[in-house]
Amino acid sequence: MSVAWLTFLVWMICVWGGSAGAAVGGILATYAACLAGGAALLVALAFLPPVRRMAPPRRALLLCAVACPVPLTLAVVTLAGVG
Repeated sequence: MSVAWLTFLVWMICVWGGSAGAAVGGILATYAACLAGGAALLVALAFLPPVRRMAPPRRALLLCAVACPVPLTLAVVTLAGVG
């Protein structure tokens, strides 16, 4: 849900900037690269042999603990700043 909020916020910034005549391709490319990089790191962690040998509940807990803090923190900060 936090990634969805951040994506919505980036798209709204790009829509407003695009309607004002600003170039928004760089913002979108940077956001897409960060999102793809984070997903690639999470997948790489999931396929490490020690992680693959873990029991499924422990593996899910580890991956969720790694995946959630950064987008959640950014979403809370932006929500507090915007709201």
